[in-house]
Amino acid sequence: MHPFSGLFAIGREQQWCLHEMFPAFFTSDNNQSPVAARVSYIQAREGLLQARRRGGADIALLFGSRKSIAHLGDMGAGMLAQPNLGRALAFGLEYQLIAGSMLQLTLETEAIDMSEVREVSEVRQAALVSHALFDDQELQDFLDVDHLATALNAARQLPCKKFFLSRVELRGNLQASRSMLEAFFACPVFLGADSSRMVFSSAMLDIPLSGCSDHAQRIQDACDRELADIGVLGKQSLIRKLVAMQCEFFNAQDMAFALGLSPRSLHRLLVREGTSYQHVTETVRMERAKRLLVTTLSMEDIAEKLGYSDARSFRRAFQRWTSLTPSEFRLRRYESGN
Repeated sequence: MHPFSGLFAIGREQQWCLHEMFPAFFTSDNNQSPVAARVSYIQAREGLLQARRRGGADIALLFGSRKSIAHLGDMGAGMLAQPNLGRALAFGLEYQLIAGSMLQLTLETEAIDMSEVREVSEVRQAALVSHALFDDQELQDFLDVDHLATALNAARQLPCKKFFLSRVELRGNLQASRSMLEAFFACPVFLGADSSRMVFSSAMLDIPLSGCSDHAQRIQDACDRELADIGVLGKQSLIRKLVAMQCEFFNAQDMAFALGLSPRSLHRLLVREGTSYQHVTETVRMERAKRLLVTTLSMEDIAEKLGYSDARSFRRAFQRWTSLTPSEFRLRRYESGN
């Protein structure tokens, strides 16, 4: 329920019939206050599609920008209790599932093109990157904008000096207003990227927070209990765990053992959700490959970082996945300026 706080606020202002849009959330037709703690993705999806039709192309940004860190429950309280921005973001990503996230956000650091560097402090950059958990092309762009906006809102509300972005890259061709996106994110926004992410200097991860709490361990214990109640069953939490555990570097048998499942059970759970272990690992690997190809790293270094035995194996896999060689992909991105 946590992710819908902003949308319900907008819906009340615009006098939407929320009990009709989200019937699983309410006890009666006359009740405009949601009572359900959790709903399924399918139940949430139907309401989000209606909200997008009613609210227009910018609704995802409005939706995400209306949420505060207080709307994230124990996860938000845990972020406020951390000693620095990096630890706060790491805590939020570790427990994002209990706040109802409908995709996977990860924190990644990477090298950038030295020719673009103006100061030594900018040599490294970090990014909050969106990973799809559901095969839902109709809503993916919407969810990307909403979740990244929510993450930025939470970071801005932490007790530290101003958190700012270098740029935002969004996949797909959103119809949302670029000026509105850039006004909210306060940085250049590029559309049509291969993945959606917010990029910022990694030096910001060391910014101290002034609100470090003595109750940090108690809050983390509460989050652990809630996360344990959810478990690993179900596509959302299972794929989240696979991505977080860097499944692309492990075979299915070893990963099943790490999850406390038999290989057969792991395969069965993924098949039930319309995917496979190989598809999940290749998707993660190819997303990372595309991001690494816009850096100055050599093909050999990229292959090693992705777990391939050599550059030739990486080239064959990338071409099979994208119909382009890594060099062709790099050249196209260079020519497009993204």
